[in-house]
Formats: sequence, structure tokens, C-alpha cells
Amino acid sequence: MAARTLQFDFERPVAVRPWGTILLALGALVAAWMLVEYSDATDEIRRWDGKLADTKRLARRSLPSFAVEEAPSAGEAQALKAASVVLNQLAAPWDRLFADLEAASIPDVALLGVQPDPRTRVVNLEGEARDLKALLTFLARLEATPGLTDAHLTRHEIRANDPNRPLVFVIRAQWNTR
Repeated sequence: MAARTLQFDFERPVAVRPWGTILLALGALVAAWMLVEYSDATDEIRRWDGKLADTKRLARRSLPSFAVEEAPSAGEAQALKAASVVLNQLAAPWDRLFADLEAASIPDVALLGVQPDPRTRVVNLEGEARDLKALLTFLARLEATPGLTDAHLTRHEIRANDPNRPLVFVIRAQWNTR
């Protein structure tokens, strides 16, 4: 019996299978994505650990003790209340009020008295007008100023004993602080 000769083909072309290459590339992409996610997670853990350490350090700090003062006496309380009223009156925007009154003034109306109440922000204006038309014009100009709203006539009368017969009035307006 004769022995058969073996033939080895070392140069035979290998069949390339695309599925293997695709799976290898997909696995590499997933591995790279997981590395990025892992890096982000470790950064987040480090950040939270730092915040926890800061919180623990702040919790261990001793807080300053506050001295408790005694309540002011009745006389001191009354003096403080009076001082508070004066401060509120001084802090009122007086310049704005007078600028608005000057902006609304007209030649036929004379203001004789201005009685502002800074606490309630109400101002009473007393004056004389030559006639009703001048008074209504002045009232409309007051209402048009940005610092005064809700201006209305509370009292008016014609002074009969005066030869010019002026119209005496009182206007009440809300004083805005802007």
C-alpha cells in the first residue's frame, strides 16, 4: 500500500468574516465609553467627598456665643420709638416731593401750606386758585407727576369777602416714594 502524500497549502487565502471585525470595533467603543463614564463617576465621588469633608469640618466648628441683652426700660423704649419716628421723617424723600410740587405749579394757583405725613405717605396741600379752571388744571398736573397719585379735592370754597374772590382749596394726595 502506498502512502498518500500530504499537501499543505500555507498560502491559502483566509476568508475574512465582517461580523467579527464589527463586533471587535463595537466592543472597543463600549470599552472606551465605559472608561469615560468611570472617570466622570470618580470625579463626582471626589467632589462629593470634598463637600462632605467641608460639612463635617463646619459642623465641628464651635459657634460664637451671643450675649443676651436686657430689654430696654420703659423710658428707653419710649425714647427709641421717638427716635425711630424722627429717623423715618428724615429718611423721607423730601426733595422728590418738593420737586413734584414745583413741576405741577402754575401761575394762577398759590400753595399756602404743605402738610406731608411721612408715616402714611399722604400730603395735604392748602392754597388759593384764581378760578375753578386753574384749580382743575393744577389738580391734573399733580396727578401727572410720578411722585403723587390719587390727588383729589377734599375742600373748596370761594372767599366772598375778598374782592378778587379766590377759590380756597385743600387737596389730598398719596405720596409715592418711587
